[in-house]
Amino acid sequence: MKKCPKPLGYGIRRTPVVLGLSAALCMPAAFSYANVDNGMDCESVLSVMQGKTIKGQILDETGESMIGVSVLVKGTTIGTVTDFDGNYTLEVPSGKNILEISYIGYKTKEITIGNNSLINIKMEPDTQALDEVVVIGYGTVKKRDLTGAVASMKNEDVTVAPTSNVMEALQGKIAGMDIVKSSGQVGEDVSILLRGSRSIYGSNEPLFIIDGIPGSYSQVNPSDIESVDVLKDASSTAIYGSRASNGVILVTTKRGSEGHTEINLSAKVGFNFFHSQYEFLNAHDYLYYMRSAFYRSSHIWQDKSGAWHGFASDATLSGTQPYGTGNRYFDEKGNVLNGNKDNTAVWGVMNYTDDLAFLLKQGWQTMDDPVNPGQKLIYCDNQLKDYNIKSPAITQDYNLSVSGGNDKGHYYASLGYNRSEGNAMNNWYHRLNFTINADYKIKPWLTSNSSGDVEGGLRQGSLLLHRGAGYAGEGDFFSTTLSVPPTFRVKSPDGDWLAGPAVASYARGWTTVKVYEDALNYDNNTDKFNLSQSFTFNIMKGLTFKTTGTWFYFDDSREFFKGDYIVATGPVYDTNHSTSNKHERLLDQTYNGILNYQTTFRQDHSIDAMAGVEYYDSYKKGFSASGYGSPLSDFQDLNYTSTAAGVRQIDSWHYRQRILSFFGRVNYDYKSKYLLSLVLRRDGYSKLPKDNRWGTFPGISAGWVLSRENFMESCSNVLSYAKIRASYGANGNVSGVLDANGNVVTGLDYYTVQGSYGIMKDKDGKIVPNYNGKVPLMINDLPNPTMRWEKSYTFETGFDIGFLNNKYILNFTYYNRRTQDKFAEITLPSHSGVSSFLSNNGEVQNQGMELELTANVLRTKDWKFTVSMNTAYNKNKIISLPYNGLPNNMQDAYQVYTGRKLADGTYERQWVGGYQEGQEYGVIYAFKSLGIYKSESEIPGNLIDRSTYTENGADAKVLYGPEAWAKLSDAEKEKGLPIQAGDVKWQDVNGDGVIDDYDRVKLGNTIPHWTGGFNINTSWKGLTLNCRLDYALGYWVHDWKTPWIMGNMQGTFNTISLVKDSWSESNPNGKYPVYGWADFLGKRNYDRISDINCYRGDYLAFREISLSYSLPQSWIHKSGLSKVDVSVTAQNLGYITPAKNMATPEYGVSQNGGYPLPRTVVLGLNVTF
Repeated sequence: MKKCPKPLGYGIRRTPVVLGLSAALCMPAAFSYANVDNGMDCESVLSVMQGKTIKGQILDETGESMIGVSVLVKGTTIGTVTDFDGNYTLEVPSGKNILEISYIGYKTKEITIGNNSLINIKMEPDTQALDEVVVIGYGTVKKRDLTGAVASMKNEDVTVAPTSNVMEALQGKIAGMDIVKSSGQVGEDVSILLRGSRSIYGSNEPLFIIDGIPGSYSQVNPSDIESVDVLKDASSTAIYGSRASNGVILVTTKRGSEGHTEINLSAKVGFNFFHSQYEFLNAHDYLYYMRSAFYRSSHIWQDKSGAWHGFASDATLSGTQPYGTGNRYFDEKGNVLNGNKDNTAVWGVMNYTDDLAFLLKQGWQTMDDPVNPGQKLIYCDNQLKDYNIKSPAITQDYNLSVSGGNDKGHYYASLGYNRSEGNAMNNWYHRLNFTINADYKIKPWLTSNSSGDVEGGLRQGSLLLHRGAGYAGEGDFFSTTLSVPPTFRVKSPDGDWLAGPAVASYARGWTTVKVYEDALNYDNNTDKFNLSQSFTFNIMKGLTFKTTGTWFYFDDSREFFKGDYIVATGPVYDTNHSTSNKHERLLDQTYNGILNYQTTFRQDHSIDAMAGVEYYDSYKKGFSASGYGSPLSDFQDLNYTSTAAGVRQIDSWHYRQRILSFFGRVNYDYKSKYLLSLVLRRDGYSKLPKDNRWGTFPGISAGWVLSRENFMESCSNVLSYAKIRASYGANGNVSGVLDANGNVVTGLDYYTVQGSYGIMKDKDGKIVPNYNGKVPLMINDLPNPTMRWEKSYTFETGFDIGFLNNKYILNFTYYNRRTQDKFAEITLPSHSGVSSFLSNNGEVQNQGMELELTANVLRTKDWKFTVSMNTAYNKNKIISLPYNGLPNNMQDAYQVYTGRKLADGTYERQWVGGYQEGQEYGVIYAFKSLGIYKSESEIPGNLIDRSTYTENGADAKVLYGPEAWAKLSDAEKEKGLPIQAGDVKWQDVNGDGVIDDYDRVKLGNTIPHWTGGFNINTSWKGLTLNCRLDYALGYWVHDWKTPWIMGNMQGTFNTISLVKDSWSESNPNGKYPVYGWADFLGKRNYDRISDINCYRGDYLAFREISLSYSLPQSWIHKSGLSKVDVSVTAQNLGYITPAKNMATPEYGVSQNGGYPLPRTVVLGLNVTF
């Protein structure tokens, strides 16, 4: 065919690179072009040239110009996009008469050209949210055609603020999905629960599918995400079989779009402010309350000689203690003491003398001694948090992406970097990631789709480093840092950082990080690489075959070395130079082939059928070594560690699991009115024994779109859409609960079926052939060759309704789920040598409802206001347990009084708590307080407290009322304590005058029954305000930390401001019990589970408020930019909750302190070229 010379402006092939440069360097030109092939024949060019030029402007529903709207000549690849003012110009070939106008969030329009050369268009927002396309297992479907429970979120829902994982941004947005971040540790994962706990000993984590392949949400940069779809019902998840028992979360990453090149740069900087629910005392108040507590606890009662007795010693008040006056500043010769050399110079409190007056000029203060009238104390006041906690800590998140495409292919590439500082000093996390997604039409019948990403960061994978805060546990670090007595001197007069009372691994928060930060060297690197390649074959009309291979590589390297550092007064140094190295690799491979067929027959009948096969292979291996005793303090090398017996430890491991799957699905649609979906999957799992390896998981769902019926036409003005749906399906589960290192803690692990074995060693750790000259083996875990699938069966029904052109959308779902053959540990006799045995036994039921409502309340030229809310109710019940001869086959239950007296004079008791057939698990029973005894006259004279329940290992002395106490001899009194004013008045359930362990009452359940959230979006012109709140109701939390502090359990640590409302002689109406020393050794006012330390956990969390502004086009037009957004976001603003003493009342979070979630302010900038 004869070729024409290329006319100016035509014949330029706009490749993705050219498009990107065009967009960046000459933006107006980039938005007005005809995509004509280089090989365009002369007749085609002449045809275009003989056509007509169409111009016009595109506006939104408010009259504002719209940038980037696609204008395409239907039936061709000729198109353009609107410029900054919404204008477009397009050459339309002869014979073409329809323009196709499209933009995300608006209805696609087809405009007939006719004789017009000027066509202005006003777009209509797509309020038909039910027409959105959502991702389901191995495919997509319009939301209105769904027959199962699927929730969908878009990119803008997950990228408001910098975060190390996407799921944090979805808290409170999806009904029935509980997302909890239990720690403020940077890079920390969240826990996710869909529709309540489904397995007691197995995993409850949902399956994550990234672009069609199993993966982890932590491997995805939130900025790369296009959508997140959540499959909750069994009919939807059955297609994923054995790993989908707890629901499926599908993450789809971004792709380029045809005819539109875009470069995007986003930058976010966050300021993380440390937040504690406690206000600890200053040194003055600490000394007042602590010295008073010791005095009071050592003066409980007098013997016949008048000598005082108690459970504390007042001798410590003059000793070398944080509250004692035995500390010194000078030695006997007048030399200044160094607290690292003399333990009397660690704490800064002494009896005031004139030679110490100079310290007042250095910030020291004086006060009256509360226990020795007339004596003054001089003291220093230091808060360790000023040295160990960083506030604000800075988070930075930067992302650069470029995307585009043409009729041959599309591409998306991004580079992201996240640097986050924790509130613990020297605690930080880095992540570097690169992602590329591309597809290319090799032939009209063959398309290649390639994806790859490399990601770096702690836990998420790192090309960089992470340095820990230098402590064994984050809870211990913050607990001690905040509560170390404020009389700690911190530095010696010589300028040395003081070691303090101890800096062992469990107590490194007891001093400043300056003491050990240079000695503790952490080098944690984790690399992840993910590659996916697929080919799609268009065999014939409606019939395609897609084959995909995915390779996920994970490499984790963790090194540690401990140099010399001071650990105690002396000085005493830790010089054992312990060192360790752990290296682990994981390779996951997934291969599948999927055949799809779509057809419509007799006009109204549509069939969408799919059949596939998949093979999954996961192989993990690792190596670890450790030792100590190297003569070098600054050189990490395992080779130099001591060779003494038992010093060096070495280990290696290999794990492998494989799954072979066959699956299929058929969707039937009649006039988009009657919908039916059938799903079947069969899995063979290597973790199960041969005879039980294969499981079959069917699913069926149906929907009836009532609004399409003729009899509903009269309601169409009000009722825009109405659908009833129902489903039933089965899922299997063999996953165990994993710890932070990926090891199975409970549930089916790699050795459950065949058992695990070890080599016996002697007392020195050496392997000795001592059984007929052979090395003996011992069994660690019993084999169980009868293990089978934990299976769940779910019935679900619900409806979806849209009102007033879908301005208001309501979704309701009811579900009933039963899990059979649940995993459970069976306790074995101790003489068996094995403590427990995992088996299949019992049945658990979860049932509940979900309600979602979205309201587009206001939509005018300048204003938009949308509100969405969701709520979910879930309740569990144990249906059956293995027979053990006990009532209800109970496990871990205990007895309490019912309050009813029996004919024989005894009091009726019932078994409660633990696991029992027919009952909900997670119930909490506790002692009930009826107030505080204000005076001795309120105390029943013969009351006796024989309770033995303790939370801190108390010896549980018997407590006596005044008259009962008076009857005891001094020797008998030594074994008990009197109940006095300031002690708690406990409820005597059966009224027998004795408080014992049966006098507990039901408070409620520790698992929330109601959860949900509110999301509010308001915009005025370019200004947008988003608010996100979530809540949980109907449960109780048990606070371990507050009673530990208020009960002075440690014995010397600081306490909190609540102590000021404790009972005392001067405050008889105090809210809290008398403040004493080591409550667990005394009256146990705090050291028992009670409604004093258990609260309703109900909360409303103010999770996020974000204000953003899109700069007007008139401001940025000359700069060559298409869009500029600036934003400010506040996160974790606090809770409205009765559990005010908890760092967080959320279910699943440690109730013994931990790493508090910071309150965060984020500044953001998003620029699009």
